[in-house]
Amino acid sequence: MKLPKLHSELQNIPFRIEGNKIFVKYYDEGVQAGFPSPADDFKEQQLSLDEKYLDNPDATFLIRVVGNSMHPTLHVGDVLIVKSDMDFTDGKIGIISVNNTDFTVKRYDKKAQELIADNKEFKNIKIAKEDTLLCLGVVRHLIRDL
Repeated sequence: MKLPKLHSELQNIPFRIEGNKIFVKYYDEGVQAGFPSPADDFKEQQLSLDEKYLDNPDATFLIRVVGNSMHPTLHVGDVLIVKSDMDFTDGKIGIISVNNTDFTVKRYDKKAQELIADNKEFKNIKIAKEDTLLCLGVVRHLIRDL
C-alpha cells in the first residue's frame, strides 16, 4: 500500500506484526508541549499495545461511553479498557450495578460511601449497608478520538 506524502511536521509510525502481536514505534522520552530543544534525540523502542493494555485478555473488555454522567473525565464515544481482575477501591472508576439495577460507570468514594458522578448535573449514588454492589471491572485506560 502506498502511503500519502506527509508534511515535514508529520511522521508515519509504522508497525510490525510478530506472531499475534502488533508493535508500533514508541518514544519513551515523550514529547514537549512547549518549545523542545532541537538537539533532543528520540530513542526509538518497540511497544506492543496488546501487552501494554490487554495483558490479561480473559479479564479485559472494552466498553463505549454513551452518557454524560462522568463528563469531563469521560466523554461520549470514549472506549474504556476495563479490567475484571482488579479490586474496586477508593477513587477508582468502575462498571457497577447497585441492587441488580443497570450497570453504570461511576467513581467510588469510600469515605462518603457513594458512587460519584463526575458531572455535577447528575446525582451521586449513596451506598447503604444493605445494598448489593456488583462490579464488572475497573476502568484502567481509555481510548479517545481527537
